Amino acid sequence: MTRPVPWLLAAALLLLAAPGCDKGVSSAPGDPAPSGTAPARVSKGVAPQIGYTAPDFALTDLDGKLHRLSDHRGKVVLLNFWATWCGPCRIEMPTLQAVSEDYADRDFQLISVAGDLEGAEVVAPYMKSLGLTFPGLIDQAGKVQDLYFVNALPMSFLLDRNGVIAYKLVGFFDWNQPKFRGLLDELLNEA
Repeated sequence: MTRPVPWLLAAALLLLAAPGCDKGVSSAPGDPAPSGTAPARVSKGVAPQIGYTAPDFALTDLDGKLHRLSDHRGKVVLLNFWATWCGPCRIEMPTLQAVSEDYADRDFQLISVAGDLEGAEVVAPYMKSLGLTFPGLIDQAGKVQDLYFVNALPMSFLLDRNGVIAYKLVGFFDWNQPKFRGLLDELLNEA
């Protein structure tokens, strides 16, 4: 019998202990509510709803380039909110990179929104260390997180080609699993 790799064992234990950094909001249908210690954010207005157009925003990436969510209409978008200090986010990032690579030749865009208070100073070296190539947008002031009522990390929204929210997923997910790839394929196969 082989012994588990120490980092893999630590990651598995972390995942079991904290499937998300949050205040106990629910996630995908049938999944348990994650738990964690991230401070709750107070937002005004109405939270984005499944079946409605995702609120537009503009943020800069690590190179200072401005990205608008609406620029990606016509593509299926996986919008992921995360932070470098969030353990489950750290585990999820390599699976997001795999999705980004595997769907690169399709009408798909992964957009990650980092909510670290230190901004690019901590996000850039972290993304570089993992070899993450998808756009890392900086939401240092938390305005886009507030717009999306993000009170748990990681939190993801899957948008159809028209920018309509098809799914909201709260907590860590292994995007290599068939059920999550199936969600992407379903949206990509829609006319």
